[in-house]
Amino acid sequence: MIGIKLLKHKKETMNNLKEYLKPKYVYFKLNSDDTLLIKENSKVKMGDKIIKTKFDSFKHSSVSGKFIGIEECIDYKNNKSSFIKIENDFNEKNSFSNENIKTKEDFINLLKDSGIVGLGGAGFPTYIKYDVDSVDTLIINAVECEPYITADYITCFNHIKEIVEAINKIDELYNLKDIYIAIKINNRILKEKIIPMIRKNSKIKLIEVPNLYPMGWEKSLVRYIKHVDYKKLPIEKGIIVSNASTIYSIYNALNGIPLVEKIITISGEGIKKPTNIKIKIGTSFSELRDVFDGYKYRDIILISGGPMMGESISTDDFIIPNNLNSVIALKNNKDIEPSTCLRCGKCSDHCPVKLCPVIVKDNINNVEELKALDVNRCIECGICSSVCPAKINLREYLREAKKKVK
Repeated sequence: MIGIKLLKHKKETMNNLKEYLKPKYVYFKLNSDDTLLIKENSKVKMGDKIIKTKFDSFKHSSVSGKFIGIEECIDYKNNKSSFIKIENDFNEKNSFSNENIKTKEDFINLLKDSGIVGLGGAGFPTYIKYDVDSVDTLIINAVECEPYITADYITCFNHIKEIVEAINKIDELYNLKDIYIAIKINNRILKEKIIPMIRKNSKIKLIEVPNLYPMGWEKSLVRYIKHVDYKKLPIEKGIIVSNASTIYSIYNALNGIPLVEKIITISGEGIKKPTNIKIKIGTSFSELRDVFDGYKYRDIILISGGPMMGESISTDDFIIPNNLNSVIALKNNKDIEPSTCLRCGKCSDHCPVKLCPVIVKDNINNVEELKALDVNRCIECGICSSVCPAKINLREYLREAKKKVK
């Protein structure tokens, strides 16, 4: 198995869950190809469809209140974008409802209408993944292999009964042959929590995977569990992979609650009180400072997402979207400067897709050579940067190379 062992830094948050469910305002990004479904100054209820995306899925208001206009805000990737702003009236009136789900078509429509997306970070509409003629295997990804992040862990620990209920409903609709719940081998307490819950469905098996990064990557997981490879998507082999928090959001949708809340991990050496926080989607991250008691240092590096695949962000006044699962604050160590490549080969030895990152770096201005190197295979896992003894940020060269090829 290709991968590396990383310091986990998870103990600080594994047993910590707080709530911040009463933001004064919530904000929702309005992309150029989105359709706004509400008018300015109109009243909304929690669960109202407010934006239709280019994928024919929806974003819902996470609070009841009033749409007061469009503002420029910072998104979690450090870009200034247009957001619709809703003022919370704190009434918590839920307008969403669903009929009895009896067919696959009913289920697909529910996923679309409730705005379910991949909560492991991708944010791709979940209904597209399940809108298939046939599927043999469902893999629930609860591996969470990046350091610090425990949002999936705490969701599974607190809601495994509900997650299994959702799995059973999917099994009923799709008549699956095999179902796997994948966790890390060192998550023994979670294992003890899961085993009693899956006994009634003999198809569901608990799989313990090696404590390696990037074991949570779909291709690694499918290869480890099913011993097969695929070109683009797991469904090529009759497999669907869903993140554990996504399955919990499906349970909520089946019970009349669209995707309006989520759990996010706030951690890192720069956070005074690392914790998981249940929030309303669309909350400004700066509103959460009091919940985690602020920062330890004046000079920090703030990362939206995990430390391996996340984005450095210049401010904490950004909006939390539906697919962001963590924010990490690290002490800014300005003394670390990259040196000349040692030609040690560690970056290529550890690359899970067998690229040679330093060769990509050396050819960063040669687009034809970048195409020949097939840089689009890069999954931006960050291993190359992590193992580089010269401290070269190779992942950023790979990102730039992919943009140039595109």
